Amino acid sequence: MINLERSPQRLQRIKSQLDDQRVAFSRLLAVDGVELLDSDVTGLYSFDDPDAHYKQLNKGEIGCYLSHINAWQAIVDQQLDYAIILEDDVKLTGDINKLFDVVNQMPKDWDYIKMAEHSRKRRVEHRQSFADFERITYSKVPARTCAQIVSFEGAKKLLAYQHKILRPIDIDLQYWWEKDLRIFGLMPYLAEPNEDFGSDIDAQSMRMKASRKHWRKFIHAVAFLLQNRKFTQRRLGLLNKKQ
Repeated sequence: MINLERSPQRLQRIKSQLDDQRVAFSRLLAVDGVELLDSDVTGLYSFDDPDAHYKQLNKGEIGCYLSHINAWQAIVDQQLDYAIILEDDVKLTGDINKLFDVVNQMPKDWDYIKMAEHSRKRRVEHRQSFADFERITYSKVPARTCAQIVSFEGAKKLLAYQHKILRPIDIDLQYWWEKDLRIFGLMPYLAEPNEDFGSDIDAQSMRMKASRKHWRKFIHAVAFLLQNRKFTQRRLGLLNKKQ
């Protein structure tokens, strides 16, 4: 459970939900963007990098990314087969205990499984049934990182590419082929963003007012469209061949 030191109310809200389901969890202190210095970011993120996201990241977004890096590192350090990673603004919509059975039924051909989706729905290209769930392959990986399952191998892959930050974490995961990540979704989703809480990231610096390089947005969008289509079709071919 990723939680900011200064957000005890959020921690209590999610703790109450997990206690109701009798699910124990470990609290991972989030990296607070408010406390990040310019020197902390230098060498890790630069808006001038030609591969950087077209919209400049604020320190809240960088802190969020670093928090997930710490969660992946915990998986590797503790030699966990996998871990369920939740952000503290998540609302549980189903029984988390069911995940353990479905994960154990799956072949070990996955790195990252989304337990929630952005309000902008993505088309499902492939479905596989496991227990009471469907493991799905998206036409485009949806945004948001409020709830996911990350395997040991997935955590190692993610950590191997963290010498610099180019994009917000949820956007970066949409470029899954760069890290050879095998990303799926699990439906019905067991979580969703809790709209009762505002965004800590937005509170630190309004993202709508962030600096933008519109020419970069266009170039990246075209490149992403071509690459995503290419690698998704390749992934679908492998999945269909296995079936």
